[in-house]
Amino acid sequence: MSEITLRNITKSYGSHLALPSLDLDIPKGSFVTLLGPSGCGKTTTLRVIAGLEQATTGEVVLGGKTVYSSQTGVFVPPERRGLGFIFQSYALWPNMKVGRNITLALSEAKQPSHVIKERLTEALTKVQLTGLADRYPSELSGGQQQRVAVARLIAARNAILLMDEPLSNLDAKLRTEMRTELKRLHRELEATTVYVTHDQVEALTMSDIIVVMKDGVIQQQGSPYEIYHDPANLFVAEFIGDPRINLLDGTLSTAGGERILRFQDMDISLPAGLQCSEGPVTFAIRPENISIVERQGPFSLPAEVDIVQPTGSQTIIALSVKGCRITALIPRFETSLSRKNIWIEFPADKLTFFDKDSGNRFPVIQSVVGACHAA
Repeated sequence: MSEITLRNITKSYGSHLALPSLDLDIPKGSFVTLLGPSGCGKTTTLRVIAGLEQATTGEVVLGGKTVYSSQTGVFVPPERRGLGFIFQSYALWPNMKVGRNITLALSEAKQPSHVIKERLTEALTKVQLTGLADRYPSELSGGQQQRVAVARLIAARNAILLMDEPLSNLDAKLRTEMRTELKRLHRELEATTVYVTHDQVEALTMSDIIVVMKDGVIQQQGSPYEIYHDPANLFVAEFIGDPRINLLDGTLSTAGGERILRFQDMDISLPAGLQCSEGPVTFAIRPENISIVERQGPFSLPAEVDIVQPTGSQTIIALSVKGCRITALIPRFETSLSRKNIWIEFPADKLTFFDKDSGNRFPVIQSVVGACHAA
């Protein structure tokens, strides 16, 4: 069952069409992230859901109730949509103490004083701010101010939560902590959550569903696993993943009834069900899927080590294969490799193929894959 439904939503700012035509269904109780670069339309979409922006055309339905319709003229203002918000700027009243910031909406709704007190105590406990209710926002750190904004959501107990890049102003350590807090908040409140970010790590670690956007158009919608492992096009493949996916040029041909990919001096047998015509093709492989070996084998290519970058539990290795730059990732800490010249292998079942003109991914009907052959 969809808690949030957008139908044929367009949004124009003068001559600029920010959202050409958008359809989106967000299931009840899910954590959905709108992901994409600046200017892709993700914040505009969130603001249309909230009612902070009025769409040019289309329909918005929240919890089965139409809150905007260009055909019927319905427009329910933001304060009557029953939504909870967290913004990038925290949006705290500087002249109000923490407790008042958290409970203001409850007071305006004329909730009983004992209910307000109970919810304030619960909210402060959940975000680890017990004892700070009498402080002003200016007396708190950035991370504590963000926790106040989270506490406000906890106290309000809204069925739908909207979050617009709430962690972008925090340092790395606090971002990690707050990702955990927001995920826990979602689980405990069982609220439908729409989260906007350009940070793929936030999207992958927090989401049930990721919606990747570009130029106001949804490029792909799916689970974090699907977005990462089965990108719909080159944009999604390049945008998701750190280090970035390797995009390489090869040539497809048929030999002895077998589909073959030629890359440098290596031929790779491909799935029989790959729906792609012969000729030049762009193929991709994630850095962690490249096999690095110290001895030449029948399925390997010689590579030269350029830069070794340990990140802790993993090491990023920049390689050169006959002038072609390739990035590999190994699951251990290394400061250098014992050999400057090594060999790499591409597992055929880890390759993804894209049309060079449209950028769309070529489908594979069958899952059977072949092995690599030395040319």
